[in-house]
Amino acid sequence: MEIAEALSNHDVRTARRYFRAHGRPDLTAIPGDRGLPLMGHSIAALRNVHAFMDRQYARYGEVFQFHAPRADGIFLLGPDANELLFKNEGKFFSNFLAWDLTFANIFDNNVLERDFSGHKRHRKILQSAFRRPSIEGHIEIMDPGIAAGMGKLSAGRKNKMLPFIKRLLLDVNAQVFLGENVEAEADKLNKAFVDMVAATADPFKRRVPFSPYVRGMRGRKVLEDYVFGNIERKRASDGRDLFTELCHLTDEDDGSTFSDQEISDHITFLLFAAHDTSTSALCSVLFAMADNPGWQDRLIAEVDSLDTERLTHDHLDAMHDTALVIQEALRMYPPLTMMPRYTLKEFHYKGHTIPANSACVVSALFTHYMEEYWSNPRTFDPERFSPGRAEDKQHFFQYIPFGGGAHKCLGLHFAQVQGKVFLHHFFKKYRVSKDPGQTFKYNNIPLTFPTNGLPLTVSLR
Repeated sequence: MEIAEALSNHDVRTARRYFRAHGRPDLTAIPGDRGLPLMGHSIAALRNVHAFMDRQYARYGEVFQFHAPRADGIFLLGPDANELLFKNEGKFFSNFLAWDLTFANIFDNNVLERDFSGHKRHRKILQSAFRRPSIEGHIEIMDPGIAAGMGKLSAGRKNKMLPFIKRLLLDVNAQVFLGENVEAEADKLNKAFVDMVAATADPFKRRVPFSPYVRGMRGRKVLEDYVFGNIERKRASDGRDLFTELCHLTDEDDGSTFSDQEISDHITFLLFAAHDTSTSALCSVLFAMADNPGWQDRLIAEVDSLDTERLTHDHLDAMHDTALVIQEALRMYPPLTMMPRYTLKEFHYKGHTIPANSACVVSALFTHYMEEYWSNPRTFDPERFSPGRAEDKQHFFQYIPFGGGAHKCLGLHFAQVQGKVFLHHFFKKYRVSKDPGQTFKYNNIPLTFPTNGLPLTVSLR
């Protein structure tokens, strides 16, 4: 069976056998260096991936090789490279072979990892769960939960915002995604989910007792048991949570539905994708508001102008300044800074021959700071996204916090809605400030998160 056919059919066993058989590619014709002995470029990238990419770009241009203990590959930088990988018009690239090292046995069979016709079918069905009527149902669930959660902040003192946001969104998203009876099992399910996320970052991925990887596999079993134990009830209900919706979704062409296993795989991965990226984005927004009090004043005025106790989608649509702030925070601090693809065949790009069986990586972070496309890119300036300036419209693939092409994030609208709901309730009650000279300390790998918990002073308005 050809590898493209195996990937279309999501034949995981064949695809993994193919990956093991093809080893590391020969990158000698690609510009670049090998980095440190054994460790390659991994230490430099972990320390400051933005500086690493800037340095290599200055030396070698927009195409250069990288090396790490578990994988070698090629950076392709800039909007043209983003377009090439995301559009994948010649079926040169696989998502499954790029992501399987990260997700294997934890978030198996998710929509991000599916390729070609198999991906198209699953995505088409899933899209129905993220259209406006569904999002309106999600707002009904998340709005009171986020509002109630704001009472857990301690006003008049410093709060570590990362753990606060992370726990609040985990509790709320468990309700939005899993449904109305999750409260009794929330702690168990939340722990299982946290263990699964930690397992994706385990660099060794060995079945060693008590390792993050093994704990993550156990967490997957806990979530699967919950889903399988509730599927029949959900199929018979009319709730507005995502779990219920997935149980009712059908293929418009043939009327088929997701299997029980597919429902479990999709719901756990979507919970993962929504939770960590939204946590990252909201941490970035709150620091930016502490660092730019003039914009914080604008958001507070916008919240006050809504004058509502119960948010609707129409209210969120009216939050124009908040939308600009979220867009700019995602430009400066994209949650996922690098996005990989795996080459299935050799191709040529800007004078370089890219070999088959290579990991190719594009970067939202690098593209979002290119001076060819952004004025003063290191300055926080939400107005750059206003209709009068529209700096993000020069190249269709220059602003990619949610990826692009066929695999563009399904939940991008959900993420924007949840961000607005959170910021509405936060600024309805509080202001946020930082210490003089305090900077945003963060790592970009695997996702953009504050390294110090993001201590900020929260004050009642």
